[in-house]
Amino acid sequence: MSARTKDRASDYAMSAKRYAEQVVSGEILACRWVQRACQRQLDDLAKFKGKASPYLFNPKLTDKDGRGFQPADNLCAFIERLPHVKGPLAGEPIHLEPWQAFILTTVFGWVKPNGTRRFRRSYIEVPRGNAKSTLSSAVALYMLAADREGGAEVYSLATTRDQARIVFGDAQTMARRSPGFRRRFSVEVGAHNMHVLASGSKFEALSAEGSTLDGLNIHFGCVDELHAHKTRTVYDVVETGTGKRDNSLLWVITTAGSNRAGICYEVRTFVTKLLDGVFEDDTQFGIIYGLDDGDDWTSESALIKANPNWGISVRPEVLVPLQAKAIQLPSAVNNFETKHLNEWINADTAWMDMRAWDACADPAVDLEAFAGQPCWIGLNLASKTDIAVLGLVFPHPEIADAYVVSGKY
Repeated sequence: MSARTKDRASDYAMSAKRYAEQVVSGEILACRWVQRACQRQLDDLAKFKGKASPYLFNPKLTDKDGRGFQPADNLCAFIERLPHVKGPLAGEPIHLEPWQAFILTTVFGWVKPNGTRRFRRSYIEVPRGNAKSTLSSAVALYMLAADREGGAEVYSLATTRDQARIVFGDAQTMARRSPGFRRRFSVEVGAHNMHVLASGSKFEALSAEGSTLDGLNIHFGCVDELHAHKTRTVYDVVETGTGKRDNSLLWVITTAGSNRAGICYEVRTFVTKLLDGVFEDDTQFGIIYGLDDGDDWTSESALIKANPNWGISVRPEVLVPLQAKAIQLPSAVNNFETKHLNEWINADTAWMDMRAWDACADPAVDLEAFAGQPCWIGLNLASKTDIAVLGLVFPHPEIADAYVVSGKY
């Protein structure tokens, strides 16, 4: 997000559609999962038309007072009236970038004929620095005050108190710095919660660390950094808690991680299969920013491809030196790839420079030539989530104290 410009177009849904078309055409560099999320939206726009359609996109709805509004554009206009609260843009009005408008208009724009939302679960995976918390905080304020839900229960949830308060704290500061928002929606901002007395709505930060999460009647549940959740407890509680309302939303926004046996990777896998067309679920939205197999993570194009806010909140003068450090220091590679390229890795710290290892490969080596030679065999059966491998090690026939290694995975 950047500061809002004076010539900002008001039709966010059209801007989002242009973004999707540019991603699909290759004009905007993006990985396969972003391309498929965009293609899914374009296909849905072509498929769901007419009065008999089960879903309508951004129709003109009417609230209880008879005032018309369009859900997608309404949300985006609401967010752009809120201020940034951190960094050099603090105090400036938020400006939604095209990729953010795409996510918001897709999730909130699709409704059923009765006006309730199509998407009930949203999974957004994006590298650090791309304004995840800012976006989530703004959406949470909308769901608290402007979503026309009586007694809305809005929660920022995590496994620890500190993590749960990140999104809530940013939203709290936004509200305090927006007197017009507080007056318009009669929002009261407290130290540990926010309330709309007229509708009986509230917004709080909750964690599994000290809160009782059972029995919640959730309208909007924001789960930040799902990859850090060691158990599925919080996610399952929110998914169950949102099932008690007709227009609720489970909002997950996270970076990649290393626990491929955890709930985050489980949800991610479901989303990738959904985008691949293996699964069908009209209530799940998902988009994953990152790299494709075979991309060179040491290139600048990789940084641009993985980070949709490149040059805005993701600063080249900050990220390029971190990339250069990771290229030279193997122990820094995994953290860099995970946090800044959104790559899922198998360990938090790499003990070997895999580029140097790959450079040792010799496709001309013929294992048959080592028949009858001394050999050491290593076998890892991978009892849990690792990769099973059989390794063969032979003394090099020509170089002293050197070895030939072959592995079967």
